[in-house]
Amino acid sequence: MSPEQEQLLCDALVNLGPVETEQGLHAEGVRKIQEVLHCTLADARTTLRELRVRKRIEETAIPIEQLDQPHFRWYSRQRNEHETGS
Repeated sequence: MSPEQEQLLCDALVNLGPVETEQGLHAEGVRKIQEVLHCTLADARTTLRELRVRKRIEETAIPIEQLDQPHFRWYSRQRNEHETGS
């Protein structure tokens, strides 16, 4: 995968927004990777795992006041550093 494709995937995952459960976050992440790369379920799972292992994308929990609100989301340190200039 090219660096451009990798960044496109990270951006797409971050743009998914908050999801109620950690399992849902992973399922939506795999679905988004399949959509972007037009690949199989197995390939999408492998791609998500590789992005996480290499710390290109991480999951985070958003502090919330009410437990019934979505609060798991994807976070990309490289994207955040690029946007803030850090």
